[in-house]
Amino acid sequence: MEQIYFHLPTKIFFGRNSLEGSLPILSSYGKKILIVTGRHSAQKSGLLQRIERILTQEGIAWQVFNDVPPEPDTSACEKGAKAAISFGADLILAAGGGSPLDVAKAIAVLAVNQGKTSDYFGEDAFTLSPLPVAAIPTTCGTGSEITKYAVIIDEKKRTKKTISSEKIIPAIAIVDPDLLKTLPPNLIAGSGMDALAHAIEGFLSKKSNSLTRIWSIESIKLVKSSLIQAIEKRDKSLETIMLASLFAGFVINHTGTIMVHGMGYPLTINYQLHHGTANALMLPYVLQFLKTHGYAEEIKTISAILSLEEIASLTKKSGLPSTLAEINVSKNDINRLAQEASIGCERSFKNMKEPFSIEELATIYLQAWEGKITSF
Repeated sequence: MEQIYFHLPTKIFFGRNSLEGSLPILSSYGKKILIVTGRHSAQKSGLLQRIERILTQEGIAWQVFNDVPPEPDTSACEKGAKAAISFGADLILAAGGGSPLDVAKAIAVLAVNQGKTSDYFGEDAFTLSPLPVAAIPTTCGTGSEITKYAVIIDEKKRTKKTISSEKIIPAIAIVDPDLLKTLPPNLIAGSGMDALAHAIEGFLSKKSNSLTRIWSIESIKLVKSSLIQAIEKRDKSLETIMLASLFAGFVINHTGTIMVHGMGYPLTINYQLHHGTANALMLPYVLQFLKTHGYAEEIKTISAILSLEEIASLTKKSGLPSTLAEINVSKNDINRLAQEASIGCERSFKNMKEPFSIEELATIYLQAWEGKITSF
C-alpha cells in the first residue's frame, strides 16, 4: 500500500450566498484586517463594499490595499507589506482572482519577516510565521484559496517564482459560486481551463497519489461537463466549475504543476496573455509531446475521460486562442520562448520523470504555433 501525506488546514465554506454567512468568522482570527484586492474588479462588482459592510458590522477594523496588477510582481507584494505594517494588520483578507490571493500570501510573509519578496522564493525560506490569511476567490481556476503557493513575477529574471510553505495556506476559504456572476465570460473560460490544467498536470506529477488522482479525475469531469455552460452564466454550472477549481486546488497543493505552467509563463510575461489562457493554449501540445516521452499510460487514462482533441475543442469553444500565431507570436520568437521556458520549468521539472531540453521545448512551441494536433 502506498504511503500518502495529506495536509489541508483550511476551513472551507462552499456554496451560493456563503459570503455573508461565513465572513463573520474572521473576528476569531483578527481585529485589524488588510483587504487585498485587484485595482478595479472587486470595487466594480460590489464585492468590496459587501466585505466592508460585514466587517464593520462585526466591529472589525479594516483597510484596503488595491494596488495588485493582473500579473502580480514583487513590487506589489512589498507595497502591500508596508501597508499591512503601517496599519498594524493581524489578518490578511484576499478577495479576487489568483493575483490578489498570491500577493496576500506574500504580504503575510513580508509583514513579519524583513527583506524583499525575492528573499523568500523557494520552500519555507522565511523564519517567522506569517500572518493568517483568509481568501475569497472570484475566479474558477486558481485554487490559491487552499494552496501553499504564492506565484510572483521576478522582474529581474523575467519569469515567475514561487513562495512555497504550508504556513501560507489560507486559514479560511469562502468559495461562493455566485461571485462568478460578475466575472467576464473570457475570464470564466481562462480560469476554468486553468483548473483543467491543474487537474491534468497534478495527475501527471510524480508527486501524485491515489488520493490526489481521485480529485484530478473528478475535476476533469466537472470542467468537461460545465465550462461552456458556465461561460453562458447558467447558475448550476457556476457551482460545478467552482467545485472543479477547488478540487484541482486540492490536487496541486500536494503535487505541484508540471511543464504546462512553465511554458505558459513566457506567454504571460511577453504577450500579456492571461495566465489560465496561456495554460489552455499550451495544454494539448504538451500532452501530445509527453505521450511519446514517458507518459503514455497516464495520458491514456486521461484521454478516456477527455481526449486531446476534446481539450483543443474546449479551448476553441470557450473563445480562447488555440495557437501561438493567434496571439501574434512570430515563428522567430520560438527559440527565445524556449530559453525562457527552460527557466520557468525549473520548478516544474522537479515534479516530472525527467527534464527536457531547450530544443524539445522549442519543438512543442513550434507545434503550438502551427496548430498541429494529432490523436491520442
